[in-house]
Amino acid sequence: MVRRFVAASAVASIAIAGGAAVLLLAAPPVNLYAVTAVWCFVPLAWGIWAMLAPVAWVPQRLPLWGALLGLVAALLLVFVLRLPQMVLGQDPPTLRWLALAVAPLVYYGLWLLVAALYRSLTDRRDDAT
Repeated sequence: MVRRFVAASAVASIAIAGGAAVLLLAAPPVNLYAVTAVWCFVPLAWGIWAMLAPVAWVPQRLPLWGALLGLVAALLLVFVLRLPQMVLGQDPPTLRWLALAVAPLVYYGLWLLVAALYRSLTDRRDDAT
């Protein structure tokens, strides 16, 4: 279970670092306090989400489990925190539905990396012998 937490948290940390770099370069300078505060908790949330994955789903169906998390995250970010309005200053309805379609796909891809990292952590051989 700890390996699942470590794999998910590591991938989430790398994804957030990349997302933060893109946001800093592409977004206009606005108050992004809420975004950065939420992002601080993402690796923890991903780790806990990985630990909650059904045992039969690990590691083969971890990407599907992550896509479900992507859908939940998109719903929260778009409809509860209103992230597009906070970052762009506007909230076009098309962007909301696009986020709901794209987020699970992106999360699926990232959770492919979580599954691969989990496999590499569990399939390690002791090279000291």
